[in-house]
Amino acid sequence: MEEIEKNDHYKIIAVTLPAGASMPKHRATSDAYIIVESGNALLIFKNETCELGAGSNMSIPSHEPHILKVISDFKALVVLAADAIIDFSIQ
Repeated sequence: MEEIEKNDHYKIIAVTLPAGASMPKHRATSDAYIIVESGNALLIFKNETCELGAGSNMSIPSHEPHILKVISDFKALVVLAADAIIDFSIQ
């Protein structure tokens, strides 16, 4: 994950993960908007699994725990509030 833009209102984080990788359960302190540039991944939250692919997008409510499992090399942009924190310490 790399922060590529930030101002007083929002920040944009680039996420690049190889096939087979995953992000453990985590949550953000603001709503998160994901825009998928390439690849495929499964987003698991609220006991549902959504497949994300190139050109798709999804909004995740603040404080909603979720997991990302990468199917094929994955690139996405995540837009968050400027002061948002991503918390990986949840179980």
